[in-house]
Amino acid sequence: QGETLPDWAAEIGAGTWAQFILKFIVSHPAVTVAIPATTRVDHVRENLLAATGPLPDTAMRERMAAYVRDL
Repeated sequence: QGETLPDWAAEIGAGTWAQFILKFIVSHPAVTVAIPATTRVDHVRENLLAATGPLPDTAMRERMAAYVRDL
């Protein structure tokens, strides 16, 4: 909480941490579906935006993991 997204998150269309993490999850080859739990409509809308734009490739997933690891 309180950490800003890296500028390069825009390369995959992630504008929020929820989108950043969801894109990371659904881009993994072993994942076929992700069901984020929420009871708020605004969060549902935010999560749906993770389905737009490009998904991270392997190199971007490694970059994302390294960034989060270093927080």
